[in-house]
Amino acid sequence: MGLGAGVGFLQDHEADVTVVAVQPWGLEVESRDGARGLIDNTKDPEWPSGDRSDIVGREFHVVVLDDQRDPVRLSAFDLDLEIARRLRETT
Repeated sequence: MGLGAGVGFLQDHEADVTVVAVQPWGLEVESRDGARGLIDNTKDPEWPSGDRSDIVGREFHVVVLDDQRDPVRLSAFDLDLEIARRLRETT
């Protein structure tokens, strides 16, 4: 298993994460328990906003979009959080 795929993150569940690196394609993040994931640019509500190097260390509340990818794909969009909450209520 690679960079945290499936470890510490569950599909459609929420988590608090901290940005550990900025890549051209998105934000590498880490949860409190050390699980790693990615918020790609299309799921970062503040992208594009120019130089993102100062965002390292910032916390985001996210939802797991795909816990089978490596790294796990996350979203910081409010709409994705709302959809996941509805999905959890129906299961």
